[in-house]
Amino acid sequence: MQRISSLALTLTLLGVPGFAAARTPNLQAQEQQQQKEKAKKKPKKDEPVAGPGESTDLGARERRAITRVLRDFADGFEGNSPRRVMENLDERFDDLPRFEDQVTAFLKQSGEMRIFLREASTEVKGDHAVLIADAEMVYTSKANLGPQQRRKERIQFDFNRTEKGWKIFEITPRHFFTP
Repeated sequence: MQRISSLALTLTLLGVPGFAAARTPNLQAQEQQQQKEKAKKKPKKDEPVAGPGESTDLGARERRAITRVLRDFADGFEGNSPRRVMENLDERFDDLPRFEDQVTAFLKQSGEMRIFLREASTEVKGDHAVLIADAEMVYTSKANLGPQQRRKERIQFDFNRTEKGWKIFEITPRHFFTP
């Protein structure tokens, strides 16, 4: 079959009209079948697309979702938005009101800020996950226009799955994100 299709294509390109016309419906049918197969293989909008070296298994999707929450958490600090920081915390976060006050105070006294979180390990077990990251924060103080200040720490983030997705349940140590 493949040999006949190749022959038909060759004769068509050489300009043999009678044979090309006879073979064209089969070629069109094959092309339509190939397009249908490609359409079946395309992921749906809701499905995550695996990048190079990634698998689409459930564990990998959960780890990507957790990493996304952590990135949003850090973006809240960089964007000087206490509300955005708090959106990523579980409502059962231990002593949440005090932590929120500390984060708000820290962001009010800080100028430009960058946070770098390098994931060291992630473990997902059911509705609970633990991510350990090497964190570095570079920031300036609004009151003191001196040099940039730096913080480095290994931080453990505990996550719980809620109705709204993954949320940070605990941060150890917390002082990294407070004044």
